[in-house]
Amino acid sequence: MMFFNILYSFFQLTKHILLGKKTDVVLYCPQHFNRSTKGTNPYFDSIVEVCKENGVKYLIMEEPDSGTSNPRNPRYMKADAFFWIATIMRKLMRVTHKGKSVVEIDAKIAHIWDIVTFHKFRAKRYITISNSMINVLAELNSNGVVYDYQHGIIFNGHPGYFVERNKLAPSYAKSNRRVMLWGTLYRHAFDGALFKDELCKRIKVVGYPIQTSVIDIVYQERKYIVISLQITSDGEMWYKHSTKMLYECLEQLKQSGCKVLLKHHPRFNNEVDLNDVITKYPFVEFTSKSLVELVSLALFHITWSSTTSFEFANFGVPTYFLIDEVLPHGATIFYEQYHYPLYESMSLLEVMARRTDKFVYTSDCKIVKEWYDSAYAPFDKKLMLKILVGDED
Repeated sequence: MMFFNILYSFFQLTKHILLGKKTDVVLYCPQHFNRSTKGTNPYFDSIVEVCKENGVKYLIMEEPDSGTSNPRNPRYMKADAFFWIATIMRKLMRVTHKGKSVVEIDAKIAHIWDIVTFHKFRAKRYITISNSMINVLAELNSNGVVYDYQHGIIFNGHPGYFVERNKLAPSYAKSNRRVMLWGTLYRHAFDGALFKDELCKRIKVVGYPIQTSVIDIVYQERKYIVISLQITSDGEMWYKHSTKMLYECLEQLKQSGCKVLLKHHPRFNNEVDLNDVITKYPFVEFTSKSLVELVSLALFHITWSSTTSFEFANFGVPTYFLIDEVLPHGATIFYEQYHYPLYESMSLLEVMARRTDKFVYTSDCKIVKEWYDSAYAPFDKKLMLKILVGDED
């Protein structure tokens, strides 16, 4: 299948070079973001809608990911050839161009790619997710700008954007590397790294692109505690230490009388065997239900520092963060930077006791929903259009 995808990608690439028309915007995303019910990238769906409504010419390139069960989208251009050529060139240039940084090597790859494709991938704007190929895309057109679109939590010190707190990563050293965010809460992460003028120019709050239906925030017979696992293929510390914390959490939940649903991360790839959880804890089961299905069942939500805490908050479901000295992100990100309004310094047992009071629980639901509303902005079609056509500065 991999060979077929590369071969077909070469065919699409050749066709675009020979017959493709000028493109205003190139959207580039890894395959594992194809998470909508239609098998599309839900973060790009709203952008595509803006393009179609305003006659903006766009091209979507899909980077392969063998570690995901999410489907390939037949309407996207397969970026297999582009991805593997760039990957091989990176390895070769690390040997032949010793002393050059990753950013400098990617710039050389971009210049070569631009020549051999007869400039057919030049665009005004490039939009990527998770910084995928951001340095290559940024150098394909000397007058172009690349935006990384937020897909999860961003905080001051996030390794995708910062070397350390208040110091941007090398990929963002040039002004044509920019970021699009869901809400002003996330924009504050860049306050200490950029002067005000640069902050306004390079960090844009475009809003949250995925529509969600909101249920009434009233106490009901919710029976489940949902735990969002964060065991992923790209985080060794997570799946080694978070597993230990998970078992400690389940030990405390034994006497709660609640059933527990474990929800895997979208990038979970069987890195760790959790099958014995079911035998050790009969009140626990794994679920493949969607978030919208889970919120109506959830009494409250538990995680380490996942963006799902925002998504549950949108439905008035409170989150308890698992925190210790090895994985303190719930405290350092959500309490220190995002000012999460509930359960700070409380034990899990104290929170479990708190849930039995219907009045207090209903109040918690309302508080967390208000917090969510202050963090996420509605999707801004007008601003997005300005970005797409290069009129945002």
